[in-house]
Amino acid sequence: MNNLRSHIRCLALLAVAFPCLQFFTGAVYAAEDVKTVLTIRNDSSEPLKCVILFGHWVTSDIADIAPGQGRQVDIMRASKDGALYVPRFDGRHMMIERIACGRVENWWESTGDIPLSLLREKAEPVTETHCQLGKRADCTVPARIDQKQG
Repeated sequence: MNNLRSHIRCLALLAVAFPCLQFFTGAVYAAEDVKTVLTIRNDSSEPLKCVILFGHWVTSDIADIAPGQGRQVDIMRASKDGALYVPRFDGRHMMIERIACGRVENWWESTGDIPLSLLREKAEPVTETHCQLGKRADCTVPARIDQKQG
């Protein structure tokens, strides 16, 4: 009976400890993965709403971007296959399917995607895209920018 209790305690401890270990060990990314800071610029006269869409209908809103302003998003690029991701709170990778922007009101009807193919091929440390609202949002391919000295 004592052995059974010891085994149950051990299993309970593992059940609690394993997620914690994953948080600290698997929580990050491979050393060779590249971080890129993507700045989304709103070149329109009205606010822009952008959303990161992950698989399985999971989304992460980016704060609305005022006209003439920009918003930064930290993205990781996996070196082994070029997949783009955002590390989750528990360290797992939230794989980016697309980043869509549009009007704050009736967002879905005005969405346009930020083209991410070049970031998947080669992520630069700092990139920028410019979005303009028409019938749908039209965003440029993210291009490398030099960090401002200051």
